[in-house]
Amino acid sequence: MLFWKKKEQKNAEGLAWFSYAVMLPNKDEEEKEITIIGNFIIKNTSGIVLNNPIICIRTTPPQNVHLGGKIGSVSHAALMIDGTNTEAWHYLFDNWKQRSLETGEHVLKPNNCKYIDTDGNLIFSNEIRISTTSEHSFALIEGFFYCDEIKNGIPSLNNITINF
Repeated sequence: MLFWKKKEQKNAEGLAWFSYAVMLPNKDEEEKEITIIGNFIIKNTSGIVLNNPIICIRTTPPQNVHLGGKIGSVSHAALMIDGTNTEAWHYLFDNWKQRSLETGEHVLKPNNCKYIDTDGNLIFSNEIRISTTSEHSFALIEGFFYCDEIKNGIPSLNNITINF
């Protein structure tokens, strides 16, 4: 008699979170901007490889919050030769500027990372600038992670909320 051991089903799982510092403007500065410098970190917590990682950083209100970081085109070499060991990213959609102004959604894909190994990390280093001179006196930054194995995505464990 042969007995087959049922193959253990492994679920795709991951964690995503923001690690950041907030810089407030000096009182005597003319430019009244709050700057947030940090990372959006994705960790593969499953026993399988996660393929084609994509992140979405959603800013509210969309017109008041500006996302920066190592973002360019797939072939932009200058972004990749900056001396840091962080991944360069590009917008997934061609109409990214219009989309981000309307919805606040910045959908990004890493230039070189095609998968996240088991127990591996992927990091989006970013800088977020919030104008304090607009009609809104708050900003909310949310993060989401998607991949082939997690098509519905997972929200970040934390959000960045600024009230001023």
